[in-house]
Amino acid sequence: MPKISIIVPCYNTREYLHRSLPSCLNQTLKDIEIICVNDGSTDNTAEILQKYVDKDNRIKIITQENQGTLMARKREMEHASGEYCMFLDPDDFYELHACQELYQCIEEQKVDIVDYRFNIIKQDNTVHNYPLSPLSYKKINSLEALEKIMENRSNFHSVIYIWKKILSFTLYKKVMSHIPEIYMTLHEDVLMVFLCFYFAKTYYTVDNIYYNYYKNIGFCKEYSFPQFQKAISATQIFHSYFTEFVEKQKPPLIFTESLTKIIYEINKNCFTMWDVVCPPERKEEGFSLILDTVSKNNITENYMLQYQRIQNQEKFMQDKDKLIQNQKKLIQNKDNIIQNKDKLIKNKEADLRFYTSLPTNPLLTQALRSFHSHFPFLFRIYSFVVRRTYQVFQSLKQNGFWETCKKIVRYIHNKIKSIKSI
Repeated sequence: MPKISIIVPCYNTREYLHRSLPSCLNQTLKDIEIICVNDGSTDNTAEILQKYVDKDNRIKIITQENQGTLMARKREMEHASGEYCMFLDPDDFYELHACQELYQCIEEQKVDIVDYRFNIIKQDNTVHNYPLSPLSYKKINSLEALEKIMENRSNFHSVIYIWKKILSFTLYKKVMSHIPEIYMTLHEDVLMVFLCFYFAKTYYTVDNIYYNYYKNIGFCKEYSFPQFQKAISATQIFHSYFTEFVEKQKPPLIFTESLTKIIYEINKNCFTMWDVVCPPERKEEGFSLILDTVSKNNITENYMLQYQRIQNQEKFMQDKDKLIQNQKKLIQNKDNIIQNKDKLIKNKEADLRFYTSLPTNPLLTQALRSFHSHFPFLFRIYSFVVRRTYQVFQSLKQNGFWETCKKIVRYIHNKIKSIKSI
């Protein structure tokens, strides 16, 4: 009996097997088995899997017609014989010491589920990871753990992914027997995880990163109405399955309350899929499918969220317009200040030239400076009158009476024209 069975469902995965399978085969723990289901692939996935089998007999291949991820995992779990079970999506990969350290942890803690952290690799190859779980390094009842996780929406990532957990033999065989025989390629992780929490007795989580998850690969690549239909169908399957499950199992309130929260999130996801996957020309048809699937409360709340978002956007645009107007006023005021400053500089320069052209008299200079410092406005008027009078006398001396009169008339005429143009 191998220590760990790794479950890898494969459907048209030729692009990714080069990183997922080597991350299994190169594990520091060698006593493992890798079970791959070729789920009706139409590319050369089967040939690639066979090449790996020829190199390493720890890989087992199961071939079936396309039945979806949920059924692929169920078939693999039926063939698994490991003491513990882990799950790997074919487009992701493990850290090389993942199996060994997780095996040691679950053996030491004697629990049914051990949870762990993971990296998120985005399309630009930047890497992010989720923070430490508040339940880290605490051995706790599985349903109590589920309740605590579901108390905060930011913790939901701890629930929805089956591939960030290692399960005991007893647990994964029990879960396998309750997985429905139905095609499902979305929310199948959530279905399996909720079954795990229900049938498990104990739960433990560690603050170590063992998994690398590639975001935006797989289901939501582009607009596709068939994909949107699959998403809505998966939601309907999830609803109907757990409605029947609750009727038969009569689970405790702590489980049904958590289930209600996750169903609410799954319903909300229908609107996300409508935005992301449903083609623009079929939006109306797609929304009709949502109306037949989710509750009226979800529809109303989503409408209110959209309405609030639109209002916030309108308010943002109004605030932005006000900000732009204020910036324009600020620029105008700044221009006016600059113009006034230039005028002031010119006036000071004129005053300076006027003073320097006068005969030197220390007492007169001191008196003028005192007058300027105490009464700048009156001094400006005084300076203007004296300067113009001085200019008139200079013109009389140089040009004569009549030529000076002509200059005065032209100056007054130009001033009147400039005032009218304003």
